[in-house]
Amino acid sequence: MLFLLIFPVLVAGFFACHIHPVDSYRLHRYEGQYLYLKSAELGIKCFFIAGLVALTMHHALPDDISLCGHRFSWRLLDWLTEQMTMIGASQQGEARKMAWFVALSFLTFFAAFVLKFWAHLQLWLRFRSWQTKLYVIGEILEDSPLDNLLFNLSLDKEKNVMLTMEDRKVYVGRVVDLGEPTATGGMDQDILLIPVMSGFRNKDDLKVTFTTFYSEVKADILISLRQDNIVSATEFDFDAYHKWNPPEAKKPEESDAESAEQAKTTADRSQRSKGEAKQGLISRFWRWISNQPH
Repeated sequence: MLFLLIFPVLVAGFFACHIHPVDSYRLHRYEGQYLYLKSAELGIKCFFIAGLVALTMHHALPDDISLCGHRFSWRLLDWLTEQMTMIGASQQGEARKMAWFVALSFLTFFAAFVLKFWAHLQLWLRFRSWQTKLYVIGEILEDSPLDNLLFNLSLDKEKNVMLTMEDRKVYVGRVVDLGEPTATGGMDQDILLIPVMSGFRNKDDLKVTFTTFYSEVKADILISLRQDNIVSATEFDFDAYHKWNPPEAKKPEESDAESAEQAKTTADRSQRSKGEAKQGLISRFWRWISNQPH
């Protein structure tokens, strides 16, 4: 019978991973045997808490308690033993073991919430706040430079990021969201971006050319990008960009050639205008001659 306690211990440990304020964000990193060991670790903690609660209730609490003139019985283990006997337990000792199995299984699941509360209390003592989600996620993402950069930029709404994708597309904008972690994937799968401008990198020198400016459109545009497709990421500063990429000044020979071309075009237009005016005068003269009486 005690061997069967392995199953509620493991299930309770896995459940504790899902509701734990820290392990729930790391659950997607637990794979294979490590997930079993982590579930067993938390399950044993839950079982230990459940055992303490069960023994305290069995030995420390009175069998009966009076409340507002009514008597209530705390002999839950005896009641469970009677129920096990009624459903088919042949011996009193066997029924007693089954009662303890049911009680410990229930308390083991309840202990998962105790671990959750204890973890929240530890985080409050550390950060002096009950809203510790950002602190926890920030520490988890510290081991990845890309995740850490995107997370910090998502906290500052005044900063922009420049992302270069595998297809050489370039996006500049503000990071809105990094997503929520799941049991199989972390919060670094997709990112949500409010684009400011976008373009591409030249295939020869990888120089960035911006072709689309989203501020020209009066609409709220969001772009979702797969983080796996990001080649590089950096904080984008408009002042630095304009300093490093000043408007290209035209060369003197190009300016002279352009001025000559413009002068030639102006001269051709003037010559055509004079020709048209002369042709108009001749036409009017012949019409006047033809209208004279003979």
